[in-house]
Amino acid sequence: MNKKNIIIYVSSRNNYDMLEGEVLKNIDFEGFEFINVDDGSCKEEVDKGKKICQKNDIVFLHNKSRGVQFSTQTLIDFINENRKECKWIICFQHDNYPLTKNFFNRIDDLIKNGSIDEFGALGFNLLDINKYTRNSYKEWKAGKKPLGLLGIDVFSSSAQRYLCHKRNRIALDNPKEWSKPFIIEFPVWAVAGINVKKWNNFVSPSLDYEFHLWFPDVMMQLNCANSPCLILTDLYCMNNQQLKQKYGIPKNSAKGAIRGNSYYFGSYGPHLKNFKKRWGWAYEIGRSSLEENLERYKGTLIEEYYKNDIFKSCKPLRTIDV
Repeated sequence: MNKKNIIIYVSSRNNYDMLEGEVLKNIDFEGFEFINVDDGSCKEEVDKGKKICQKNDIVFLHNKSRGVQFSTQTLIDFINENRKECKWIICFQHDNYPLTKNFFNRIDDLIKNGSIDEFGALGFNLLDINKYTRNSYKEWKAGKKPLGLLGIDVFSSSAQRYLCHKRNRIALDNPKEWSKPFIIEFPVWAVAGINVKKWNNFVSPSLDYEFHLWFPDVMMQLNCANSPCLILTDLYCMNNQQLKQKYGIPKNSAKGAIRGNSYYFGSYGPHLKNFKKRWGWAYEIGRSSLEENLERYKGTLIEEYYKNDIFKSCKPLRTIDV
């Protein structure tokens, strides 16, 4: 294996038929190493997974705990001991795969020239053949460069009451009540790049989050360390949840795979409520809730985001040439 800057990985749980039938067929690894971390599968599936991995020259690891954050920590521990040259890991779910040709080599070029060293995480332009970005996928097939799902918006107030984020524009529903929006966008968790060095320095895995918040929680830890995310909009990936149905897996992993189910990846509940619990933001009372906790975020990107008035600046906080 001569390409060492990147390791590609998935966290698997009782879905090895899908690993073999979809992941290994849809992802061109371009000579980079691929690693599977098993997240508590039953013995029959573990045995199946080991055979599939052995047949395809894939490293098979057992998660030291549970959940994707700890799967990632298990992988990074392995990297620290055995793959010290690796600088970035790219995490995929089983129903996601790159659409852009030379996807990993293009990321590798950015690593080699050092232009993404300061970032803690990478996001990508995520398309969907289902309801979310169906038209964007048609545009992409027609040779255009549409915006798909770039990230998950986290607000310091209720998304339903105050803000509506639609693709690349922000519409304000109630300007009198919410005159200064505060918005942080995290890359969509389905496909995520993580800087190994930044994870080692700043991230501590936790079980104190909801299923879909595993990556936003990591991003919050990185933002507090001034290591932001970078969304590479020229690199496209596909999100196709329908692929799961061929294997008898609930289409919606979060809602369909309930506690006790063999595909259960973690609890699922109100995003804002649990982010409030974890990070102290009282979304329901608006921007003032963060003011009460701002000392906790002094000198971090969170404070910088908060103090930026998007109505006055109408531009990114900073620009970086990659």
